[in-house]
Formats: sequence, C-alpha cells, structure tokens
Amino acid sequence: MPDYTTITAKGQVTVPKEIRERFNWTEGTKLRFYVDGNEIKVKEVTLIDEMEDLIIKDLKEAGYKGEELKAKVVERKKMLDSAFKRLLQERMEEKTIPLDEAIRSIE
Repeated sequence: MPDYTTITAKGQVTVPKEIRERFNWTEGTKLRFYVDGNEIKVKEVTLIDEMEDLIIKDLKEAGYKGEELKAKVVERKKMLDSAFKRLLQERMEEKTIPLDEAIRSIE
C-alpha cells in the first residue's frame, strides 16, 4: 500500500512513519530533495555531504567552475581523506587507560 502525504500551506510534508523507522530518521535529520529525470528523490544529508558542499562553496567563491571546479573538489577530498586517515592513525596509537583507573586517579 503506498504511503501518501500532503503538502501543507508552508510547503512542508510529513515523512510516513514506516519510512522514518526504516531509515532511522528522527527529529533533526537533514534530508535533501533532488530531481532525477522525472522523479523526485530524497536522501539523508551526511556529514560528508555537508563538507563537500562547503568545499564546493569555497571553490566557487575562489572563482573555480566547470571541469576545473570538479578537479579541485576531487583534489580537496583526497587531501581531507589523507588528513582523516592520519588523525585516525594517531588516535589508534594513543595510550589509553580503563575508565575505572582514570576515575581513581582523579579521586
């Protein structure tokens, strides 16, 4: 059975409960609507999406467009990927102690 929703006077829609539960969408979840041919699609916005949007915005403000913009986005994403890998590696190498020992050292 299809899930129907109605557009409000403010242009808002309610995502049917079954869909929210299936995708674990809760209050505050950001969604992006986009057109694909003759269809409208919805995608959850991730931190990666937001970061990519910021990269694109910065590059456009710097005057990049077209193929040069695409190439610069790929370049920046590679730089971020490398930085995140280094950060993760550093965190994995950090010496940690169990929580109970940390609490005892404070007391």
